[in-house]
Amino acid sequence: MATLEHLVRSAAAPGAGATRSAARLMTLLGDDPSLLADMYQAMARIDGLAPDRMLLPRLLVGVTGPPGSGKSTLTDGLVREFRLRCPDCRLGVVAVDPSSPFTGGAVLGDRVRMMRHATDPMVFVRSMASRGHLGGLALGVKGVIRVMGLLGCEVVLLETVGVGQSEVEIASVADVVMIVMAPGQGDSVQLLKAGLMEIGDLFVVNKADRPDAGRLHGELVTMLRLARPDATASVDDDEESAPLLNRRPGTLVEPATFLVSAEQGAGVAALAEALDALGRQHGERWQQRRREAVEDDIREAVLEEAARRIRVRFRAAEAVRSPVKAILEGTLTVDQAAEEVLRGNEP
Repeated sequence: MATLEHLVRSAAAPGAGATRSAARLMTLLGDDPSLLADMYQAMARIDGLAPDRMLLPRLLVGVTGPPGSGKSTLTDGLVREFRLRCPDCRLGVVAVDPSSPFTGGAVLGDRVRMMRHATDPMVFVRSMASRGHLGGLALGVKGVIRVMGLLGCEVVLLETVGVGQSEVEIASVADVVMIVMAPGQGDSVQLLKAGLMEIGDLFVVNKADRPDAGRLHGELVTMLRLARPDATASVDDDEESAPLLNRRPGTLVEPATFLVSAEQGAGVAALAEALDALGRQHGERWQQRRREAVEDDIREAVLEEAARRIRVRFRAAEAVRSPVKAILEGTLTVDQAAEEVLRGNEP
């Protein structure tokens, strides 16, 4: 695809046009995630393009948590800290917003909280609509992250909608998963239900200036201590002494807690230092995983294109004879209808 290859070349080249080409490439991948395989092919054909560009970012941080916990404000604070730590490094932010029920577009609420970076050429902010996809992640997010790597972003912050247990999908994308919580959002034990909390690597209690912040942080420390595999069992040694949390498979990060106030800036520098240290410690392993994930990305692209074609065939079948009505009338089974659609015939 000539147009796609031109955009890839332009995004990888230094200059003002790189950002515009990267934005256009992200739009294409967001609309059609199956183009990710074509982008890999285009990158392979570019002479002089360092292979490691496809393995960037060196640190991909997932930011998730309940709505209202201050994820966007904390993300903004982390961007500021990383820019101070490395003025010559490019950063990326992917903000997955709730979708408009009418247009399907993103609300763009995170842009309001990141206005201080609007004119910073070293910060690339991309908002995407979740489009109802479980986990709050649009199917094109992986492609967008790869484009940010192509653009030279060394650190990317991926902020999700924060809708609850379906956020576990972020664990398959990010290197480090950061759970953001705030006091005054109900019983903290409810936040530890299976799913959202079990994927966390770093647990951040935001809004530290509030009275109950210290108590919530203490409860988190206690719960994580009980979740350790070497935790001492109770005297009765019954089911109640079982760990409260399971660790997500393959994680390299030991759980840790932080007490911060993103609005006031307290504790954000220490959090950025901890993330940077994790990047230095595990960066090579994470880039190796990104290298191995290329095949999985292409496999998902093939399945996405196959699903798109099946949907087209099904709509064509609906225009001639509704398979749904035929199934309800008992003249067709679900298996028969699926077989006909896969063959490209009218049910």
